Order: sequence, then C-alpha cells, then structure tokens
Amino acid sequence: MRRLPIFAALLATACAGQCGARGGLPPPRPPMVKGADGQMYYYVDKGDFKAWYDRAGHLQRIEHDKNKDGRMDHVAHHRAGKTPRFIEIDQDFDGRMDRWEDYDEAGTLVKIGVARRGGGPDMWTVPGPDGQPLRQEYDQSGDGKPDRIEVMEGGRIARIETDADGDGRMDGWQAWQQGRMTQEELDTDGDGRPDRRIRYGKRGEVLGMEAVGR
Repeated sequence: MRRLPIFAALLATACAGQCGARGGLPPPRPPMVKGADGQMYYYVDKGDFKAWYDRAGHLQRIEHDKNKDGRMDHVAHHRAGKTPRFIEIDQDFDGRMDRWEDYDEAGTLVKIGVARRGGGPDMWTVPGPDGQPLRQEYDQSGDGKPDRIEVMEGGRIARIETDADGDGRMDGWQAWQQGRMTQEELDTDGDGRPDRRIRYGKRGEVLGMEAVGR
C-alpha cells in the first residue's frame, strides 16, 4: 500500500528541525495566536513553513509556501500526530486548493480527491497496493455527491454504478469484462433496487432484456 508521499515526507523532515514537528514544541515556547476557528494555538512562523500546536503542545497543522508567493499551497493536518492525516494542495498555485489526500494512522494513502472544475473535489480515487486505482468516484452534477462510481480490477473497469436522475441513489449497475460492458441492471421504479437487466454482446449489441427477480 502506498505510504506517505514524497511531499509529506519532505515537509515533515524540513519542518522538523525548524518547527519542532518531531519532538513537540520547539524551544523557546512560541507565542499563542487565535486561529481561523477561534481557538488559541501555539504558532511557529519560519517564513515558508508555519506550524500550529494546540494548548497541550500537540501538532495540528503544518503549512508550506512552496513557490514563495506569500500563499500557503500545501497544508498538512496532523490531528496531534507526527504523521499527517489529511493534506490539502494547491497544485497550480492559483490560490485555491485542488487536491486533497487522506491517510490512515500508519501513513497509508487511502483516498485522493481532485477538483477538475474548480471549487471542491469532484473526483475521488482509492488507490490499491500497487498504486493503481481500486475505485474512482465522480461528481458530474456538481452537487458534492458521487453520481458515477467505477470499481477497478487490475487497472481495468470491472463495475460501474450510476445515479442518472441525481436523487442521491444509484439506479444503474454495469458489469464489465475485458474493457466492454456485458450487462446492465436498471432501477426503473425508483425504489433503489434493480428491476431490469440488459445483456450485451461483444460488439455492444443487445442480446436480451429481462426482469430481475425479487
């Protein structure tokens, strides 16, 4: 399984000596300031690197201005641990975050979100042990919820789920083999369960249509 990426490792290493990221608050004890959430934090300002600690001295956040334009483009949320649990990245340095990475307690990357149209994430990827995606989710309607889910096996699509009417419930389920759709199940009455099945041939032709038994 993919571990902490190069950026996060470099960030932790670079800030460790300056910000005290590995051994708690650096001496002398830094000043306390109010954060955007209204809480008080110990604040370490090292120019391109900034670190925030809670009242107990636990690391909460490290910020990095990678391109030195005065705006933080990498923000690692530590949640009191040495390993980041969540990282926000402004990849194109336009002042807006466009990539989000989630990690478990062991530092394993478990989910990646990207913004393809600006704003918040509208595509999410769950990586597998070999780095290839196990699952990809898309928000094509822009409502913040996935309406298309692709399940991958060996780097190829094995199953697709879709929410065609945008009601927040999947109403289409496609089975794929060797790069082609072999069958599709549909929910035509809106109860959240498939009631129709369509089978397809190698050239995409319809082989049959049938009701799904209840």
